Amino acid sequence: MEKNLAPIIEEKLKSSLGINNLEVINNSHFHQHHKSSPNNGNSHFKLIISQKEMKNLNRVQIHREIYSKLKKELNDFIHSLEIQINE
Repeated sequence: MEKNLAPIIEEKLKSSLGINNLEVINNSHFHQHHKSSPNNGNSHFKLIISQKEMKNLNRVQIHREIYSKLKKELNDFIHSLEIQINE
């Protein structure tokens, strides 16, 4: 997989969760030499989201929503997903 899928993940989450402020960072290049990394260029992502954007959901509920929306991507290519929730 050569194409950076961060913009696709961002658009999917924005549209499915109805949020505006979300940053998706592809950190795969930091992990390319790790033994367990799939080395596909789209394996490690960091999400930065505002808790205010998530309709008063608590942190666990936000994680569940995100994992639910990215189920296919998590099965197909995402090896690691870091979620940073800012207040």
